[in-house]
This record gives sequence, structure tokens and C-alpha cells, in this order.
Amino acid sequence: MRRVIFGLLLIAATHVSAQQWYVKAGGGYSDEFSKSEFNNTDPNGITGIEQSTSIRVSADGSTTTVESLNGTAGAGYKFFVAGGYMFNEYIGAEMGLNYFRGNSTLVGEVVTPNIISSSHVEIQGFDLNPAIYLTPNFSKWNPYVRAGLLLTVGGDLTIDTNVLQIDGGGDGTDIMVNAESEVKSHFSVGYSGAVGVTYPLNDKWELYSELEFKSFTIKSKSAEIKSYVTRAVTGDQSQLVPGQQLEDLPRAEKEFIFSDSFTIDNATGESENEPRNIPTQYVNASGIGLNLGVRYNF
Repeated sequence: MRRVIFGLLLIAATHVSAQQWYVKAGGGYSDEFSKSEFNNTDPNGITGIEQSTSIRVSADGSTTTVESLNGTAGAGYKFFVAGGYMFNEYIGAEMGLNYFRGNSTLVGEVVTPNIISSSHVEIQGFDLNPAIYLTPNFSKWNPYVRAGLLLTVGGDLTIDTNVLQIDGGGDGTDIMVNAESEVKSHFSVGYSGAVGVTYPLNDKWELYSELEFKSFTIKSKSAEIKSYVTRAVTGDQSQLVPGQQLEDLPRAEKEFIFSDSFTIDNATGESENEPRNIPTQYVNASGIGLNLGVRYNF
């Protein structure tokens, strides 16, 4: 009898302590979640856009409609690979590498009978996703919970700005300004969690689907205007406006450093030959979405 009991205990212990490596890959789409005010995308004041606001003036100038544009930069497509290790049948840990490509998001605009201005942002980059994996280990449809961190690896935020001044160069001549800026980030930490289910195809391969939530706020480090073009357009003719191109901007109007605090000498002001200090900004990249993929168990 003792031998039988010992044998059963040994089988149970071996069953519970089963260890296994796995890899998985997949993709998904996230929508905005936990919306907040967008950042100021126009430190030089060329657009007339108020931060995180849509302003529209009627054609006859009799009414102005103002709308809040609060949101996130976290809507877009995600692709990822991950490797994991199950300590036993119920608990595991994994490390994922994610690539995210965000949608172009309107963060401010002004539309009047004479001016049409807009700013859009788009984020792209890589992040690491260490996580804990928990499952009841059912034989077929097997639910699981995954929770962990998001750690920035690399990427940037692009700001596209467009301004149209109708008859801005005189009767019949419009002025068009097109600018593209790039924002770099500090190392930042966010959080992610998912609930999902796996379904086995055979002893090695599984399909899975999950609903994922991410709370991710990225601290901006620096910004630079990479492209700045001003054109005068008359009919189908277009020409560059002298003195209003990227090379004509002083360094302080095309390079910026985000700082938690800085001091300005009121007597001399800031040098136009150095990057300009501006208050720290944070990019809200939170989202919620669906992921699909495959998993291989070794």
C-alpha cells in the first residue's frame, strides 16, 4: 500500500512540475483607450492651432465651432514575437518584442474661410514586454491571463503639419506650408495585460486569441523639424517662397529639448543658435485591442 501511495504522489509531483519552453508570434489591432489631451505640436506658432482643439469658422464668418480632440496615439497595428517558459502546467513567464505602427491621428485643426491648418501625429517603434503567464491548463479551449511591463526600445513620433492660406500671397495666389517633425523619447515604462484562449492543433502547435489592454505614457526627450517647405501656388504653378524654407529657420526654431525645468536669462533671452528648451511633454500611447497568433511548444 505504501508503494502505491508513494507512486501516486511521485506521478502527481512530476505532473505538476512539468516544464516547457515555447515560442509564439502574431499580430493585432488596438483602438484608443484612456484618452487625454494631445500635446502642443506647433511651438513656432505657424498654424494658429490651439492645443488638442478643432476650430471651424463658417463660410460667412457668422459662427465658430470648437471641438475637443482629446485622444491617444495608441491606435494602430501591432506585430510581435515572444519566447516563454512554463515553470509548471499553470505558471510561466515570457519575454516579447513588439513592433507598433500607429494610425495617423488628428491632434489639432483650424478651418476658416481664409486658412486651413491641421496637425497629425503618428507613432512607431519597438518595445519589450516581460510578462507572467497564468492558465488552468484545460485540454482543449484553454483560457489564460498575461500581465507585464512595456519597456521602450526605440522609435519616434512624427508630426505632419499643413497650412493653406487662401490668397495669402495676393489675389489668386495661395501660400502652402508643409512641415514634418520628429520627436524622440526617453526610456519609459508602461503596463500591459491580456485575457485570452488557446486551442491545440496537435501536440506542438496552438492557435490563440486575446484581448489586450496597454497603459503606456512615453516621456518626450527632444524634437526636430526635419522638413519645412513654403510654396506660393497660382493656378497650376508653384514656386518656393524665398526665406521661408527649412534652411532659413534658426536652430532654436527647428530643434527643441524637453526639460522638466529650465532657466531663461530675461535680459538676453535664449540663443537662436541653440536648441530651444520647452516644458516636458508626455505621449499617451494607451490602447485596447485584439491579438491573434500561433504558439509552438517544445
